[in-house]
Amino acid sequence: MRRFAVIGSSHLFGLIQQYVGPVDSGVYQFVWDTGRPAVAELPLGAAGWRGDFVLYNTPAGGPPPLLKDSVLYIPPQLTEILSAIPADAEVIFSLMRGQEFAVSQLVDDPTHADFIDDEGGFEPGRRWMSRLDAQAWAAEVAQPLLTTHLALRQQFPRTRLVHIPAPPPIQDEAHIRANAEGFGPLFAQHGVKPFAMRLRFYRLMCAGLNRRLAAHGILSLGPPPGALTPAGGLKADFARGCLHGNQAYAELLAAQITEVLHAASL
Repeated sequence: MRRFAVIGSSHLFGLIQQYVGPVDSGVYQFVWDTGRPAVAELPLGAAGWRGDFVLYNTPAGGPPPLLKDSVLYIPPQLTEILSAIPADAEVIFSLMRGQEFAVSQLVDDPTHADFIDDEGGFEPGRRWMSRLDAQAWAAEVAQPLLTTHLALRQQFPRTRLVHIPAPPPIQDEAHIRANAEGFGPLFAQHGVKPFAMRLRFYRLMCAGLNRRLAAHGILSLGPPPGALTPAGGLKADFARGCLHGNQAYAELLAAQITEVLHAASL
């Protein structure tokens, strides 16, 4: 039986809820109380494969790894968390981090300029920024995602690594406001950033990050098309809160994971 692993924090909740059991049962509270990851079987039903999940608390991994002068500095806390991944896993799917986009883009900020994408979109009334400046901003936002996955690559140099990104922005602003999580006071003060701006930035950030990950042999999946609106946002029916995918979204992720495993078996 070949083995794979899926590692993540809150973006892993949907998969656990759908295929293992209730996340809010208290059985995983020690992950947040002690900083120790939870490791258990994730039965996705992929023929010939045994899967495990590694659920961790992102702050317990310390600050993001630092890439400076082509040298990667990894906090020992993160190295310890990554060591919880079964050593014989042939494929590792990473849902690590992923909130960088939401934190920088979900709440509106009148100082945020907009840029013109390949489809010519631009939010009326916003200041303009060049594509180069937008790419630099997106790369800065995505840097913790990049360096965390470089740390994963360094610890598992011969393993097939697959990055599963956080879902694209939810298109329905009413859903976001009704499920504001900790953003409620900020929404009340500043509002929700227009969907078109959020989607433009998400796509630009993912495109740059995916290119950089690919240079290190890390595959990036796209959001499952069945969960998307015609405009490319996350359908409210597939959302949990204002940031995450729910169990229906997890089913589509499981199908993507199974497809990658099937290809690895050929």
